[in-house]
Amino acid sequence: MHRRGRATPRRVKVLVTGAGGFVGSAVVRRLVAAGDDVHALVRSDDAARRVEAAGARAFRGSIGDPNEVAAAARDCRLGVHAAAIPSHRASPRALSWTNVAGTENVLRAARHVGLARLVHVSCADITLGREDRHGWNEDRLPESPLRDPHARSKRLAEDLALSAAGLEVCAVRPPLLWGAGDTTTLPALCAEALAHGGLSLHGDGRNVVATAHIDNLVDAIVAALDASDVAGRAWHITDAEFLDAGEFYGMLSRATGLPPPRTGSLPLPLAFLAATLRARVGAAGAWPTDIARRALACQLDVSRATHDLDWSARVTVEAGMASLAAWVTAEGGAAALASRVRTPADDASVAAQIRTASR
Repeated sequence: MHRRGRATPRRVKVLVTGAGGFVGSAVVRRLVAAGDDVHALVRSDDAARRVEAAGARAFRGSIGDPNEVAAAARDCRLGVHAAAIPSHRASPRALSWTNVAGTENVLRAARHVGLARLVHVSCADITLGREDRHGWNEDRLPESPLRDPHARSKRLAEDLALSAAGLEVCAVRPPLLWGAGDTTTLPALCAEALAHGGLSLHGDGRNVVATAHIDNLVDAIVAALDASDVAGRAWHITDAEFLDAGEFYGMLSRATGLPPPRTGSLPLPLAFLAATLRARVGAAGAWPTDIARRALACQLDVSRATHDLDWSARVTVEAGMASLAAWVTAEGGAAALASRVRTPADDASVAAQIRTASR
């Protein structure tokens, strides 16, 4: 099988946005280990201390301000845009401001400083709908998409990134991200399971689910920085195993010390209806996105990434769960992680960022 050629080995300055988050911090560690000079854009002093301890150079700022992004990107040759709001429970305005306008700011800054390539971290949720996804490639979109402002914001951001003029941009699309160091999704899962006696699968648990261990995603991101002829391309990135929801969430629950997952008690049409009503009023409980992610089949075609990037998933689910279990224990267990649940970004948080960027 034909493989695309590889670019000259790196040892360059690389911008990483969202460097304090789950994906960004993992990318920072990998690039530093490879000998790159990493410029890490972070929003807090705590994140700055962590990336500097990892060997990167911290730049305090927000993707809401293109000048702050440009300051961090100055003299960089490559970039990884990992900053985003990952929650579908954030306000539509917050998602638009960060995921869409923030991506525009990163693209503008990247062009301004002359970045040679930017890898955009997108999301497989852009293909999320009320239908099973069996063998979907990157060109397939749902016939009945969910009215999910998060998925919509990620789709718009990816479209902006891949169509950017004067800049070489490509994108990776992970589904459910997991692994040691996850302080984004895992705390919410722990809180849900501890409050309700286990995670709800919202279905019978026999649907295949697509997942991506953090190391498999970072492998793909680094490969995208290295590969040639990738401009305008997007790739699904998943684990190699095809596990059903009951298997995967059962393993995740055991690794984190949570009760076993529970199957759904409602037929899927009724579950979606109840979730839609909750989402309209912002009520607690499952929203349509939660139902679709856990109860519908999702098996994504990664052959394009295999071909373009010479990539394959090297970390097995079993090995990833072992490292996750050790990390959760070191962090104090599931209850300690549950205490770290973050309030979804709202309009007030956007207003504060706008005021800061306007100074």
